[in-house]
Amino acid sequence: MTSFYKSCLIDQKLSECASAKIKLNAENETLRLNLEKASVEIQNLKKLTEKVHSYRLEEVREKILVLLSQHESLEAEEISNLLSIGTQLAAFHLEELKNSDMAKDYFGFGIPTYWGIVQGGRAYLVRHGLLA
Repeated sequence: MTSFYKSCLIDQKLSECASAKIKLNAENETLRLNLEKASVEIQNLKKLTEKVHSYRLEEVREKILVLLSQHESLEAEEISNLLSIGTQLAAFHLEELKNSDMAKDYFGFGIPTYWGIVQGGRAYLVRHGLLA
């Protein structure tokens, strides 16, 4: 192999390395920008999580969740009697808790609807120190 040929091979390899370096630098910049975006998104999610965890339900809904955590199941009428509120108001709040994935209704043909707490409701009670 002549020195000229070796020089040409070295020049070719240097050119390939320079091209690879440019591509890697561009990829590195893209990854750096993605990392910055992800960091901002993580901070925003942390703030949102803090808001969600500090969010409090209406007092009557908290009381309903506590009752549901203390009993295997209750009817809306039983809840209304225990809290001294109207049956329709109890039913309203139970539906809202159901829509928030904190309570569930159990019903069957010819029997009254019973209500129970689900994991979301228990988690709320734990977060706020309301679970006995």
